[in-house]
Amino acid sequence: MKRLVLAVVISGIIFLKINSLQAKIMMWEIGKGNNVVYLLGSIHVMPEDAYPLDEQIEAAFEKSDLLVVELDPGKIDQNELNDLIVNSAFYPDGTSLKSEIPTELYNPVIEKFQELGMPEAQVNQFRPWFVALNLGMGALQKLEINSATGIDIHFLNKAHEKQLTILEMETPTAQMEVLSSMQDSTQIDYLQYVVEDYDNVKEDFMKLLSAWEAGDADKVNKLYRIKLKELASELPGMKEYYQKLLPDRDKQMADQIKGFLESEEGHTYFVIAGVIHLVGKDGILQLLKDEGYSADQF
Repeated sequence: MKRLVLAVVISGIIFLKINSLQAKIMMWEIGKGNNVVYLLGSIHVMPEDAYPLDEQIEAAFEKSDLLVVELDPGKIDQNELNDLIVNSAFYPDGTSLKSEIPTELYNPVIEKFQELGMPEAQVNQFRPWFVALNLGMGALQKLEINSATGIDIHFLNKAHEKQLTILEMETPTAQMEVLSSMQDSTQIDYLQYVVEDYDNVKEDFMKLLSAWEAGDADKVNKLYRIKLKELASELPGMKEYYQKLLPDRDKQMADQIKGFLESEEGHTYFVIAGVIHLVGKDGILQLLKDEGYSADQF
């Protein structure tokens, strides 16, 4: 079969999409007894041109009787989430973002939020972790990609159509508590990182998408996990940020996947986790391999 090279234009950027018989995809099969786990690395926002997905991915989903995701947005308890924001995102009276972070960081933060249409007075109410989270989400607007086209949502919609059982590995509040529980100095370094990376979001996304399409786990690891570790030399708080965001959560998700594999019921699970969680020496795949499981990439 000849290698097919397609030039695709997304958001004004041209990249090469290469398909061949030798190409890998970002999905692994793990089996134990009568249980099978198809583990798919997800990108939470995807260009519409990425669909249809590889037929092996869709076929694995069709074979599965349970869908497992990090979380299902349709099950979010908005009141619980609002309570968390009120209790952990806002500064108490008399304190503000401006008074708690360096001026050389505060000024570019406000400039970027003003570009996004959010006034300084509103931003100034929040702690650095919540400001960083929202600034990162604002940067994603540059991609001009609808979040409804993400891999998780794609399969959640299919699961609802098939009335498939959906399991969650996390909750929205648990995910936000990862950030809100960080030390103040870590929150400030996290915000500094988001500010410095703000203008690179499109380039970084295109690199991630290219690595995902090639099934290149090593490249994803270098782009994100190794990069975050290296940043700790300049921003010491990134060590705590990395640990809470990735290894701590990866361990919890790997333990749940292990539970699926050891179940006596015999199921086929289609498990979706952010691709960054799968890769690296302390990612989900390596944790499962350390437990003796064999993970075969498609």
